[in-house]
Amino acid sequence: MEISIGNELKDAFKPTERWVKAGLEWIGDLEAFYRQRAVIEAEYADKLKSLCSETFKKKAKVSAAVSVGPDPLITPGSLESASLVAWNEIISQTEQLAKERGDLAKQFDKRVVATFSDIQARYDAIRQRWKQADEDLQTVRNKHFEEVNKAKKEYDSACQAMENQRSKTEKSSGERTHHKYEKREFEMNVAKNNYLIKINIANRLKDKYYYQDLPEVLDGLQALNESRVNRVNGVWLTATALERQSLENGLKCLDSMERMVKQNLPKLDTVMFVKHNMGNWTEPADFYYVPSNIWHDDESMITTSGELEVLKQRLSESSRLYERYERICAEEKQQLAENAEERRRLMEDAFSEVKVKSKDEYYKYEILLSKGLAELHKFANDDTNRVTAEVEIETIQSAAEGKDLTLTRPVEKKKKRTLGFLRKKTANEPELDDVQSVTSGVSRLTTTTHGSTKGRLFGQIGSILSGGSSSGPSAKALYAYTAGDADEASIMPGDELQVLEEDTGSGWTRVQTPAGETGLVPTTYIQVSQSKKQGPKVAPRKGARRVKYMEILYDYEPQGDDELGVAVGDRVAVVTEDPGTGWTEGEIDGVKGLFPTSYGRLVE
Repeated sequence: MEISIGNELKDAFKPTERWVKAGLEWIGDLEAFYRQRAVIEAEYADKLKSLCSETFKKKAKVSAAVSVGPDPLITPGSLESASLVAWNEIISQTEQLAKERGDLAKQFDKRVVATFSDIQARYDAIRQRWKQADEDLQTVRNKHFEEVNKAKKEYDSACQAMENQRSKTEKSSGERTHHKYEKREFEMNVAKNNYLIKINIANRLKDKYYYQDLPEVLDGLQALNESRVNRVNGVWLTATALERQSLENGLKCLDSMERMVKQNLPKLDTVMFVKHNMGNWTEPADFYYVPSNIWHDDESMITTSGELEVLKQRLSESSRLYERYERICAEEKQQLAENAEERRRLMEDAFSEVKVKSKDEYYKYEILLSKGLAELHKFANDDTNRVTAEVEIETIQSAAEGKDLTLTRPVEKKKKRTLGFLRKKTANEPELDDVQSVTSGVSRLTTTTHGSTKGRLFGQIGSILSGGSSSGPSAKALYAYTAGDADEASIMPGDELQVLEEDTGSGWTRVQTPAGETGLVPTTYIQVSQSKKQGPKVAPRKGARRVKYMEILYDYEPQGDDELGVAVGDRVAVVTEDPGTGWTEGEIDGVKGLFPTSYGRLVE
């Protein structure tokens, strides 16, 4: 698009010159902006460098503790955990980003601020020269305008002299007078001609100024302003290119950070920690019987008549507790397995590779972790009660050495208020002739081998998740191992083994030998061959409640309105199991009430 100020605007030097001057003064604002921008970038770079320096010092102080713990068995030396390596890369690249910003500040000062200053000074000098040129043209023009005025005065003066001479000539007709008349007329005509010439010259110069000289001056100012715009654009593009290059270098730093972070798999820190804290651990010694200094005795349990009766009662109570906590622990272990499976499904891909999850997914995972901790705490306490009852049963059965553990009297219990029923003081104990073994409910417990809690507490969660499938992986024995405990198994090199329970981190694997023996062996002594993995299947929760029945062993007469009368042989539907008070709520023929738990036994 071609446009000319000289052609479009008439006699517009003053507004045009002021417009050009304003544009040049505006360059000062641009210079000030980039000068302050350079100061800010330099300050940012300095603060970022200072931050990185302080962070490096902090990292050096905590490096060992974060990598391998405060007191590792093996010092890591200069090695660092994967997380610290990633963190070191982030700090280093941030320091490089600071350097890039510092370089950008220097480039702004050198190639932008200085250029703007030079443009403003150079172009303002050119503007002043154009202004001076217009002033010179106006001076020449005005000089000729003054000459017209001067010629007009001379012409008027000559006319006046002519008129005066004409008057004299009319009064006197002499030759001398006539001669003067002709001279004044000549002078008047010369002045007139000069005046007319000056008028023509002034008009021509006026036209020349407004239609030729001034448009050229205006076009010159236009060219000056457009050149100024072009130079400013060039500086802006230079500033943009400098910042783009700085940002591209910054992107390279960010790419380096990202590559390092993506290598920081969550388990790498764990591997390093384990490697530097793995030592020869000695299992704490078992407790053993220490005889009294006053009464010397051996570690054999006393099973004479009176003491055996106490053991029978204790066996009865332990059996009841064992059955209760075995059921509770099975349900709690199922809940723990489901929680672990849900956490695995939610975050498994984020642990096998570095992947960012949504905020809701992280929040849900944290809730599952908290819930799992509460479930684990409850399970651990209940399982302790189960193991305690189990060991009591095993110990008493083992100490009895085949003696009759039949309980001849029901255990006396005080009934506690449950579910709003009236509180009773005692339950009468009838004299009975019939006897019933209280160990029938725990017949599944062996009396020849004691249970073991060696290995992970949740070593069987895997079997729960797999839906009870018996087709586990196989293994081959690499070295000979002789069992050192009752829950271990002996193997020979080359033995083909069936893995019953995989190692969960304890260093032991439960296997079945070719001879049919089952037990724990060191994981490092065998080579496990994994079968094709299948997706885990979580066992479903229990559906409708299964009704349990108890067969009454002794007659019982109710002692209150909330109790139930029963007779030997009655089959009672269990409404509410014994919560630990010694009383069970049952129902016969639509009548509900409480009766002593020890007066009956559970039946299929």
